Formats: sequence, C-alpha cells, structure tokens
Amino acid sequence: MPRQTAKIYHQRLSRDEWLGKALEVIANEGGGVLTIDELVQRLGVSRGSFYWHFKSRADFVRQLVGYWSELFTRGVAQETNESEGSAKERLLLLMERIVSDQLTRYDIAIRAWASHNQIAARGVKKVDEFRLSYVRSLFEEMGFKGGELDMRTRTFVVFYSLEPGLFVDISRKDQLKQLELRHALLTKP
Repeated sequence: MPRQTAKIYHQRLSRDEWLGKALEVIANEGGGVLTIDELVQRLGVSRGSFYWHFKSRADFVRQLVGYWSELFTRGVAQETNESEGSAKERLLLLMERIVSDQLTRYDIAIRAWASHNQIAARGVKKVDEFRLSYVRSLFEEMGFKGGELDMRTRTFVVFYSLEPGLFVDISRKDQLKQLELRHALLTKP
C-alpha cells in the first residue's frame, strides 16, 4: 500500500483562521507544537500562507496573544461596559457572557504556553492587568474600597480564569445557577 503524505494546498488561510486554529492546537496539544513547520503541516497549507500574514514566529506569537485578548477579554469588556445598567448588572452580564460563550476556554492552555514563551508571557500579563483593572472598576463603582475591593477583584479574575480547567464536570446549566449565587456573594456588602 502506498505511503500517504499530507497534501499541501495552495490556499491561504485568513489571518483569523490561522489564529483560531492555533488556539485550538494550543488547547488540545499545548504550545510546543506551535512551530511554523508543524502548523503548516497540520493545516495543510504552505509556508507562504504563514508568511503572508506573519513576519516571523515572534510576530505570530504576538498576534496570537493579541487575538486571544481581543476576542476573549477586551471585546466582551467593551460590550459589557456599553450596556445599560448598574455596575452590579454589568458584572452579572459579564459573568453570564464568560460562562455562556466559554470565554476562558483557552486560558489555562495559553498560560501554560506562556510559562515557556516570553513573548506570550508579556501578552498574558497585559491581559491579566486589563482584566483586573476592568473588574476592579465595576466593584469600585459598587462602592467597594481597600482590601474588600482587592479581594473581590482578584477572586473574580482568578476564579474565571481557572474554572474551566478545575471544574470540567459541571454542566453549563449548573454553571449558570452557581453564577447567580456567586454574583450575590461577590456583590453583597
């Protein structure tokens, strides 16, 4: 029987297709397989497709972390902030979006990868700073100060960044039920 080889198509993936597929690779197999050669082989495209969108692997890493940041953090924060309602209501909306859209599904994989990649680590640090700042602003608007403000902010950000990897056996329905209880706990003076 003849040996099968991967076909290389002469197509170009869009930048977002590259980045979306790379997030899936990181989530399923870790960041160690994010070499250019490994990615083009897995995606069935030529190296030219990669270089059409990215100057280098370092540029790719920066854009990948930026893509993750925009899609799974900054975009939802902007939408939540633009919604009508009190800070308490916007926090609940943020919590609902995080759970229903699975916005932290790549967090653990990205963080594991960033522990071995300095470019990714810098990007993750910026995302963490943004998340802390945004959530802090909601709790401040609710009137929390000092140690209470800091505890609520960090509890929220750490919990939602790590929950998908720690509690994988909880159904989405149960997550949404717990969300309401968690919201009450975090916002009660």
